[in-house]
Amino acid sequence: MCEWCYKHGAGKKWYLNSKNYLEETAEAVGAHEYIYELWKHFEKVYLQKIFGISTRGPGYKFSIPVVGRAIKWYISSWFTKEKPLKGRSPRRAEGHPGQVVPLGDAQQVLELADPILKVNCACRHMTRGIEDPCCLAFGALAEMVPKLPRYIPERGAEQLHVDEAKDFVEKMNRGGRVNTVWFGPVPYIAALCSCEYPECAATRIRLDYGLNALYKGEYVAKVDFSKCTGCGTCASRCQFGALTFTDAMNRPFIDAWKCYGCGLCVTACPEGAIEMVDRTAFPALKDEW
Repeated sequence: MCEWCYKHGAGKKWYLNSKNYLEETAEAVGAHEYIYELWKHFEKVYLQKIFGISTRGPGYKFSIPVVGRAIKWYISSWFTKEKPLKGRSPRRAEGHPGQVVPLGDAQQVLELADPILKVNCACRHMTRGIEDPCCLAFGALAEMVPKLPRYIPERGAEQLHVDEAKDFVEKMNRGGRVNTVWFGPVPYIAALCSCEYPECAATRIRLDYGLNALYKGEYVAKVDFSKCTGCGTCASRCQFGALTFTDAMNRPFIDAWKCYGCGLCVTACPEGAIEMVDRTAFPALKDEW
């Protein structure tokens, strides 16, 4: 289990602990005020605070010996900050990390969330100025969205029944989107998103700069070569560079160190040759989040 499961999972995965969806939890961490400020200033959360350290890009800054590592550690600490509750800054996304989840776990999340509102993706609005209603807002976030019109889809805010929401995330999965679940802030859970690199701000700063806005999932993918027919359907599904198709073997190779456990390769495989395995089952990966 990841650190969040130990702290906020009550013996389960943190995103499957029903306590983290309760109104009482939202009130205890000031989720309504936090979420309103975070989404209101979303365009500046990532760019202003990371690019704003100097006029040069973060890639240059992070490459500076010693200083670069210190800056990276400092920025990563924002996302995992839990205390003091009243001191957490939504403009730095403090206490707002997310984690990759496979489709099955994403659908279990939807059984715990209420209400479920389909809203425009904040990242796509920020990076390309487009409206893409691919994110699902829960509880306090769903209550705040009417105050933030740019996140309301063109056809209006749409509340989904849990079965409709499950079908929706399955559709996103088929389309190659990665399911991610988000604190808003820790330990309250506010959203389930359908992410795609490079438009997802958190995925991009994790993959490009190693900042821990987005954690790897609880699983890694594993291929059963006795079932694999070498069709290559899985070859283009991985956004994290973990799966490569080797022509010599006519089989996929999954680098467990790079695998984020999204399961897109699993749902694409027509032979059922790929399965998700608990990350902690591999001693070398138990601290790889």
